[in-house]
Amino acid sequence: MYKSEKQTIFYVLGLYLSSTLLLIATLFATYYFYKQDELMHAEKEILKEYSSALEDKLLFVHENSDEKYEYPRFENFNSAIYDIDKNLIFSKLDAKIDNLDKDFFFKGSNSYYISSLKPHYLGAAYSVVEKKRKPIDILNDLIITALIIITITIITSFFLVKLVLRPLRDNLRLLDNFIKETTHELNTPITTILANIETLDSKNCDEKSMRKLQRIKTASTTISNLYQDLVYLLLNHQISSQNEELNLSEILNQRVHYFSQAANIKKLNLHVAVKENVFFNADRQKMERLIDNILSNAIKYTGKSTTIKVVLTQHALSISDEGKGMSQDEISTIFQRYRRFDKTQGGFGIGYSIIKSIIDEYGIKINIESELDKGTKVTLTW
Repeated sequence: MYKSEKQTIFYVLGLYLSSTLLLIATLFATYYFYKQDELMHAEKEILKEYSSALEDKLLFVHENSDEKYEYPRFENFNSAIYDIDKNLIFSKLDAKIDNLDKDFFFKGSNSYYISSLKPHYLGAAYSVVEKKRKPIDILNDLIITALIIITITIITSFFLVKLVLRPLRDNLRLLDNFIKETTHELNTPITTILANIETLDSKNCDEKSMRKLQRIKTASTTISNLYQDLVYLLLNHQISSQNEELNLSEILNQRVHYFSQAANIKKLNLHVAVKENVFFNADRQKMERLIDNILSNAIKYTGKSTTIKVVLTQHALSISDEGKGMSQDEISTIFQRYRRFDKTQGGFGIGYSIIKSIIDEYGIKINIESELDKGTKVTLTW
């Protein structure tokens, strides 16, 4: 699975899940408040019945008592009575009530209902009934239901995204197969061309033929470099690294000489400053692929009659050009396989993907500085 494909899956999953979770949260919150209102209504109706029972008891005591009477008590609820000025006459409540303006409210774990008494039995103008309120027991059920829905949504969305991305994966697979077939077909003609160029006697050629021979050699070098990239891309995970102590100074000089013909065709000035005997433990082929890709890009994307600087120090390699440069958005996606910014230039867009795999393997850090129409500088440090 390619990095871009993984990112797409994560982005789509994130968007899908966030919108789904928002919808679930909205629905559950609406349901929760609906049940709360329903509970409040049910509690109020029960307290109304208790208030009527209290009023009946007060009436009975008022009509059948002499100077001494007992305030009515109930098993299901507590009560209190207040006079016309809202002063407390008698109370069996668990809490003190300071405000008699609301007819129904919650306080702590209790619910309360206040009603007016007419006539004023036993001098009471207001009655208050109190009961333990019924808790809303749906919260745990909602949480469990939400977790089940989220789990199902994650699984469903994952398979949905994979289904949507299947055409993209099929196209990438076709492209990989095309590259494999192309690489296989390129092997024999490239080998033949390079072998025959080496056998040609340039001393017996006139100036015009010499220029033609140089162009052929440059084109062959370009094709050979592309072929080596394709081989590396296809076999990278099948061949183990043969690490050894490499003299990077010698390798860099060889690769600069290898591309010198291509640089001469564009009349480029190669400014090379290579510190001698810089060693690094790595696979030779991979180091050549790393240097070749950076150097060939510098040559390919710079203008004619400009300067390319190649500098090697003990712990760094930098290659800079005076080409068209890149934007920050292009730099941020440059390591994606098959990513190409300039369709006028050849290639498959695999160079920086190869560079990334090699530097990651050997813990090499890369820094790309680029400015549009001014050039690009690639620095490797270790």
